[in-house]
Amino acid sequence: MTYAWFRPNFSSDFVPLAAGSLFGQLKMDILGHLKRLYEKANKRVSSYKITRMHKEDHVVGWVHAMCAVYERFQQAMAWHDIVIVVAEYQHRFLDIWAVLDYYEVIELRMRFVDTTHKVDHKWMGCFTQDVAITTKVHAAGVPVWLIRDARLIPSNMNIIKVVSFTPPNDLIIGMYHDPLKLFAQPFDITARGPNNHWHHEAARQPYSVFEKLPTQKPQVELVMRESLVGKAPIHKGKEKKKVKLAPYDITAPHQNKAASGHDKWSNIDHPYMPPMNSFFKIALEEANKEFLHIKHPRDQMDDGYSLPDPGLFINILSPQSLMKYLANWLERVYVESPRPLPRAQNWRDVLISQHAQGPSNTQMSSKTGRSKAATATLFPKEVTALRALWAGPTKVHWRRKDIAISTLDNPPADLVCQIVYKICEQSFQYELLDLDEHLWHDARKDKEARKERMKLLHSIFLSKLLRVWNRDFSQENDRLNAPSFNAALPYFESFHKVLSTWEHFPKSLDQPLDATRHEHDIWKGMKECCLFYVQSYFDNTGRPPIVPYLLYLVM
Repeated sequence: MTYAWFRPNFSSDFVPLAAGSLFGQLKMDILGHLKRLYEKANKRVSSYKITRMHKEDHVVGWVHAMCAVYERFQQAMAWHDIVIVVAEYQHRFLDIWAVLDYYEVIELRMRFVDTTHKVDHKWMGCFTQDVAITTKVHAAGVPVWLIRDARLIPSNMNIIKVVSFTPPNDLIIGMYHDPLKLFAQPFDITARGPNNHWHHEAARQPYSVFEKLPTQKPQVELVMRESLVGKAPIHKGKEKKKVKLAPYDITAPHQNKAASGHDKWSNIDHPYMPPMNSFFKIALEEANKEFLHIKHPRDQMDDGYSLPDPGLFINILSPQSLMKYLANWLERVYVESPRPLPRAQNWRDVLISQHAQGPSNTQMSSKTGRSKAATATLFPKEVTALRALWAGPTKVHWRRKDIAISTLDNPPADLVCQIVYKICEQSFQYELLDLDEHLWHDARKDKEARKERMKLLHSIFLSKLLRVWNRDFSQENDRLNAPSFNAALPYFESFHKVLSTWEHFPKSLDQPLDATRHEHDIWKGMKECCLFYVQSYFDNTGRPPIVPYLLYLVM
């Protein structure tokens, strides 16, 4: 590993093509030491490829890139190029080594934060400006360099030493240092682009004050068409009105950008949205989203929503709409979902309306009227209750608290986070039940087998009743979201047993997730279980599932 920090010396490590020449190669013994760095990285990545689930990984590409950089040492180069190529080669090696350390050691420690690990001083450490990241990474045993004004350091943070931030000027100007004349002398600057006054002026500047070339704003013109609404049509024989030209400002912000809808494969970054379970977050990122994986419609299950899509409470355009969504939801928490399952639009219709009255016969022909009629058909009891809400009461209830409807246009973020968390929790349970009934091969066996199956499913959720809304929140993340490795393991093992009876269950998960196995192997098994569940749900419905979210942010 010494040569990962090696710095070439012109007099002892360089073989010039001729005496006094600045072109040549590194000595063979130096090249041999550098090649062993590639061999170490390639060997470690090869063993990593055997254990990981997906072959498409950026670390593998980095090894190929490192090999390509090494090939450049086989040809003669100018000394200043050798300095930079050696630095690039070392940079790629250290990137590979650090990322594999993160995957195999640090990420596991950060996922389960029940213990604080001893700091490994062999690591260079992590550079960050974020205090939360500093605390989390340091607890995983990583040295942390917090780049921050000393006056802004929290009083409860233990700072070992305050140092000045020093840029690596020696390496930056090393490529400009003439090893024979022993002073900084810039090499020729190669300017790309049109030869003009700006390039001429910039090329004559010393490297130490070389500035970025100023760029002129592009003068792009857009054709703005005038609206023809309310105007007489223009006949072919008549002269057409000239269109107006307007300059285009590249820095102008995008206006009227649609705020509705969201990427259901990724977490929503919003104060109202709780953080996603990291195992399921990785599964949503790595799942194969090609439509060829989706089963034929006759083999699919109902792809509707047992409960509203959580994004409905986030992507809301006005405070009044948010008030309606929350008031309608809190007034009527849905215990049983209708069959067939409502679509996202049905949930949107039932939550956005004030339900003052049913659509009249004249409104039934419109799209909105038909949508309201479909909603009333799917939710007959709920619509009746919500009409009574908007006709009289001014308060709704949540967790044994009365909440004034008028305050829901600007609700506390914690309230919306709790509601969304509970919807995600219940949605995950409903969807797991439906998918298990669809895929479980012994679903039509005797009642005793179904009873045992439900008992196994209950063991994932810590509750004998899956449809529970009034259960008090725990004091920390629990079950599949537990912060402790040992606390989460029994629930993941129950989850693993449920998945093991489904079709296409991976052979790599044949071994149970128990404490007798190595922690790293169990952790990888947990990730693969979540990926298999997400992929199975997508294959059988054509959409991603609602996955567990954390009630409390893990710091």
